Amino acid sequence: MVRDYNALVAYIAARMRAPFAWGENDCVTFAAGAVKAQTGRDPLGAIAARWTTARGAALVLRRLGGMEAAVSSVLAPIAPAMAARGDVAGWMDPQGRLQLAIVEGSTLVGPGEAGLVRLPRASMVKAWSAA
Repeated sequence: MVRDYNALVAYIAARMRAPFAWGENDCVTFAAGAVKAQTGRDPLGAIAARWTTARGAALVLRRLGGMEAAVSSVLAPIAPAMAARGDVAGWMDPQGRLQLAIVEGSTLVGPGEAGLVRLPRASMVKAWSAA
């Protein structure tokens, strides 16, 4: 599958200042939008569209076996070292929860409280192919 990296860059640019919002701009909905922008497919959409609160997200993800199992049910897991631009990355937040971001190259990008944040690629502990 051919990825549209220009569409991915435009998606990231459009979300640069978007504040965090459950079910609209959380880590799963951001990753879902990024995959859809570059591939035209929305495999994460069925997961992402199911909550509007932190509690709702926790309940849905628990029912799906956790974040890793939920994402792995719709995207192919790959070794973090093999993740390419546009792939979905998993990183651990300070509370030990797996969060999602998108691989930009040497950085990961994902939603933060007041807009997108970037993390070093070395933060990635899991990865899934967006293709």
